[in-house]
Amino acid sequence: PLRDLMGLDSSGGCFAEVQQEVKDIDASVSTFATCRTANLRLLATSDLHMQITSFDYIQDKHSDGGSLARLATLIDHARREAEAENRLCLLFDNGDTLQGNPMADVLAEENLAQSHPMVACMNALSYDAGGLGNHDIDFGLTYLGQCLQQHKMPVICTNLDCNELEDVKKSVVLSREIIASDGSSVELKIGVVSSLPDKTATWSRHHLSGRARLHPPIGALKAEARRLKTSGVDLIFVLAHMGIAFFDEGDDAQNLISEVAKLDDIDAVVGGHTHLRFPGPDHDGIGGVDNDRGFVWNVPVVQPGASGSDLGQIDLTIEQTAPDTPWQVSLASAQLVPANCSAADKHVEEIQATAQSCVRRHLAKPEAVLRRPMNTYFALADPSPVVALMAAAKHRAIAGAVAGTSLAELPLLAVASATLTGGFDGPDNFIALNAGEIQSRHIAGMTRYANQVWAVRARGARLLDWLERSAVIFNNLQPVADGQKLTNPHIPGFRFDAFYGLQYEIVLAVEASYTVSGRKRETAQRRVKNVMWQGARLDPDAEFLVATTDHRVGGGGLYQQFSPHQVVVKGHAPIKDALINYLKNPDCNAVRGARPWRLVHPQGAAADLLTAPEAIKNLDDIAHLHPEPTGETEDGFLRLRLRF
Repeated sequence: PLRDLMGLDSSGGCFAEVQQEVKDIDASVSTFATCRTANLRLLATSDLHMQITSFDYIQDKHSDGGSLARLATLIDHARREAEAENRLCLLFDNGDTLQGNPMADVLAEENLAQSHPMVACMNALSYDAGGLGNHDIDFGLTYLGQCLQQHKMPVICTNLDCNELEDVKKSVVLSREIIASDGSSVELKIGVVSSLPDKTATWSRHHLSGRARLHPPIGALKAEARRLKTSGVDLIFVLAHMGIAFFDEGDDAQNLISEVAKLDDIDAVVGGHTHLRFPGPDHDGIGGVDNDRGFVWNVPVVQPGASGSDLGQIDLTIEQTAPDTPWQVSLASAQLVPANCSAADKHVEEIQATAQSCVRRHLAKPEAVLRRPMNTYFALADPSPVVALMAAAKHRAIAGAVAGTSLAELPLLAVASATLTGGFDGPDNFIALNAGEIQSRHIAGMTRYANQVWAVRARGARLLDWLERSAVIFNNLQPVADGQKLTNPHIPGFRFDAFYGLQYEIVLAVEASYTVSGRKRETAQRRVKNVMWQGARLDPDAEFLVATTDHRVGGGGLYQQFSPHQVVVKGHAPIKDALINYLKNPDCNAVRGARPWRLVHPQGAAADLLTAPEAIKNLDDIAHLHPEPTGETEDGFLRLRLRF
C-alpha cells in the first residue's frame, strides 16, 4: 500500500530507503508496545540511636534487641537477592543516628568524634545517602559537623539553612545504571530530599538560635522535589524524619508523613522519629494508611522502628511507555524485616570493638551509693522515687545557681517527668536500681537525653495550666469497665510532669482539659484538683521559680513554650552533672517520701497498667493499688490490673 500511494515500484531506490525507515519505526513501536520496565530496591534504617551492636550499656550485658550489626546481615542478604533479581539496590538512613545511648554520650564528652564508630560502620556498609534527625543536633553543631566530615555518603536536610554545616545538602541526585527489561543499560537519576520537624528549632534552640534556620518541611520538600523533577530527575525519594500522625496535631504538627505522601513528584517515603513501625499494626485506624501493604495515600512508605529493630525495604517496578518519556512507578511493595533473629555482622562488630571497650570502662566509674532499690515500673500509677530523685537534683542545681540573687527569694519548685516508663520504646524502657554502688552507667540510664537544667519564673495560673497538660496522659476511667487502660498509649511517659513542692490530685473521672494534640477543650473541667502549696490553696497570682529542662522550656512534649524573659537560669548544667552532684550528698528520706500527686478514680474502677515483666517481683511497692497480673501483651509488656 505504501508503494502504491507513493507511485513507486519495489525496484525504486527511494522506496527502499522509506521501507527501511518504516522497519525502524516498527521495531521501536514493537519494543514499547508493552513498554520497558526496570526494578529497584530501597533499603532503609532510621532512629538507630547509636545502637551499633545489641548491647545494653546500662546493664552492661548483651541483649536480644536489634542493632546496626544485625541489620548489616539483613542488608547483605537483601543486596544479594536484589542482584539475583536484576534490581538496582540503594541504602538510606533517616537520622537520629549519633545520639541515644551511653556510647554516644561518652564519644561526645571525650571529643572522640575524630574516628566515630557509627560513621565508620555506615561507611563500611556503603550507604548511598542519609538524612538528619532532630537528636543528631543534641551535642551541638561543632560536634555534628566533625561527624559529618567523616561520612562518605551525602547527608541531606532540605528544610535546614546552616552555614556551619557545609556538608549538609538540600538534596542529592544519585546517578545509577539500571538494566531494563529489554536488556539495555539505562542511567537512572534518583533525587533524594529530607526533612526535620520544624519544632527542632525550638527543641534545640540553645544550639540553633542565631546559627541556623528551619523552614516548614512540607513547603521545603514540595519546592525542592519540583525543582529536581523539572531538572530531569527520574524518581524522587523522601527521607522524612517524622511519623504518621494518629490525630490532628494542631498548628505545630511534627508527624507529617501523610502530608508528605500527598505531595506531587514523590515516589517513596522513609519515615521515622516516633520509633513506631510501618507497615504493621502500630498505625491501625488512620485514614489513608494501608497497614498491610505499606502505603500512605497510595505511596509506598516504610518506618523501620528504632535502635536497629527493623530494616525497611521498598521494591519498585518502574516503566517507560515510549522513548524519552518519564519513568513511572508501576508496581510497589513495602515491608519491614525484623533484625532480632538475625546474626550480627562480624566486621561491624570489629569496627566498633575498641570504642565499646573504652565506653564500658568509662561507665564502670563509681558515682555514689544507693541505700535502697528504686525503679520506674509503676511511675505512671504512683509517684516513683526515681522521678523524685531527678526533681531533687534539679532543685539543688537551681538553688545553687540563684544563691545570693533576688531569684533566691522566690519559692522554688522542681519538675520531673516520668521517662523510662515503656511506651513506644518497649518493655525494656524502664530502669531498676539495686541498693549499693551506683556507677556512671546507671546515671546514663536515668539521663538518656542531653538536656540542660534550666529555670523559669511562672505564676500559679501558669502552673495550673502546666498540670492540666501533664494530666492528658491518663484516660478518663469509667466506674465499671473491663480492659480500660490507665494511660493513653499514644502519649509517651516523658510528657507526664510531676511538680515537687506542690500537693495535688488528678481526678480520672473527669475528661482531660486538653486534647492529645495539646489543644484546650473550652468546655472541659479541670481534672487536677486541690492544688496546694505549703498547706494552702495555690494562688494563681503567686510567683514561683521552677526548675525544669531546656526541652520543656522550649515547648517539648506539646507544652506551652516560655518566652525568653521568663527563662531566668539557662546553660547552668547538664542534667547528668546535676544528678551526680546531688548523689554525692543525697537526702534519701526526702526523695522516698516525696509524693506530690495521687490519682482519684471512680469507686470500684479498675484499669490496666503496662509495665516491664520484671516488675512482678516488686508488686509490694503498689500493694495499695491491688495489682493483679493478667498476662503479657504481644510486644512483651506485663499487664497489671489495678483496682482502685
